[in-house]
Amino acid sequence: MAGVAIALPTGWLLSYAGSLPFMLGLFFFVLLGLIGGAITFRVAKTGGPYGRGAVLLGTTAIVAVGCGTALIKEASDVPRDLAKQITSGTRDLAGQSPDEFRKKAAGEIRDFLLTRYPPGGVLGYVRWMLESGQLQPGDIPSAGRTISRTVRGWFWGIQLVLSIAFFAFGVSSQTLSLAAREAKSAAAESGLERSAG
Repeated sequence: MAGVAIALPTGWLLSYAGSLPFMLGLFFFVLLGLIGGAITFRVAKTGGPYGRGAVLLGTTAIVAVGCGTALIKEASDVPRDLAKQITSGTRDLAGQSPDEFRKKAAGEIRDFLLTRYPPGGVLGYVRWMLESGQLQPGDIPSAGRTISRTVRGWFWGIQLVLSIAFFAFGVSSQTLSLAAREAKSAAAESGLERSAG
């Protein structure tokens, strides 16, 4: 539970790391995974003993919540982020304030993902990023030029898989030793019993 609680703000931070170019964000997935795993280890080591299955389940839950939170936040921020790009490059806002134009464009982007990449939301965002990661003129009324994500297509897919793997490595490098400690304790106790017998 402590690890899952830590994974929520960690995932929020990682949503920003995922958009860094040249896969620089992968470093932060390892680093924050190590920190989250170490905190979890500190909290959990006072309890126990823990079976290997329980440790694997807990580690998987931490990784799933952290990476899931990062992906959900990244997907929910995309309409707003792209709308900012569209607004900054548009001279004629059709009599609207920048905020009004930005909100309108963000709504159009959400509708675009929903209709062209059903069911929209996170799954629609993933499909769009893997296929193109671009908004072409005509995709939405507010876009008068091509708007692209920095990382997109198969490169983004590889980065997504590596992000999950690196975060899992960081967390598990700390938490899996909880099961190792239990195995060592059981072996030590077994050895004491034999020597006493």
